[in-house]
Amino acid sequence: MSDVPYLYKYMPYRKEFFKNFYLRCTPRSALNDPFELRPSDQYMNDHSWDLLAQREMSPETEFSEEMLDFNGEFLEKAFNKIGIVSFSETNDNLLMWSHYADNHRGMVVAFDTSHDFFIKDGSKSRQLGRVHYRKDRMKALPQRLKNGFHMSDSTRIYFEKSDEWIYEKEHRLMSDLYAADATLCTSDYYNKRLRHKHPGYEPEAVTDKLVSINDIENKCHDASDPEVLCMLKVPPECILSVICGANMPDEQKQEVREYTQRLGISFLEAVPDADEYKLNFVQPQ
Repeated sequence: MSDVPYLYKYMPYRKEFFKNFYLRCTPRSALNDPFELRPSDQYMNDHSWDLLAQREMSPETEFSEEMLDFNGEFLEKAFNKIGIVSFSETNDNLLMWSHYADNHRGMVVAFDTSHDFFIKDGSKSRQLGRVHYRKDRMKALPQRLKNGFHMSDSTRIYFEKSDEWIYEKEHRLMSDLYAADATLCTSDYYNKRLRHKHPGYEPEAVTDKLVSINDIENKCHDASDPEVLCMLKVPPECILSVICGANMPDEQKQEVREYTQRLGISFLEAVPDADEYKLNFVQPQ
């Protein structure tokens, strides 16, 4: 469970969201920070020793190229299997409205973090956590206290970023990409990578560029590919409100207002303050 009562998602306006309630679980290859899930060399060495310890090998055992290659491959597979859904503690950051909400033409959705969707399940494949911002890259494998013992915490790397991102006040949900509620891909990806494996099958078009591959058994897709979209379905009952951006067209604001009325959630509009560099959120009459 999060240590804050509400989390916010900055996003472009997608009317499909109010029908399927999908949020993308983004793979490493599609994240906007080139340092994401790319540990330092010292971290990699520390992780190698941890793997060796788990195999009950002697600490005096010398590293070999094969061991280091094995560890690198192990981490690559782990990183390529996990995706991230990003949220923020704040709903009024002007930069984030520009960067993630389509230059203030999008919206911010507020979520109730006490809902089961946000509660940690204790596994390494699905966790919610606060991002920790650092000046230096993580050098050593961190430890955590579990059942009275200090144990290596290999999941912390998913929640570490440079302190230059601190304004985002990010919390993130880490999840197994292959356990997504829905899987979409671009038409180009399907035609190049999957069509020959499923002759006669015609995927359902979701948008003019995306198709659904939910109905295909043994999809053989690469969830780490940026052209594959693994989606988590958010329960609509954990949505508290939707804020429309200051630059959202009136027609789209009306659509959002109608969706929120049907769902029974709050509808707000962002309005630039007359005197300060800030946004005010108003409930139109």
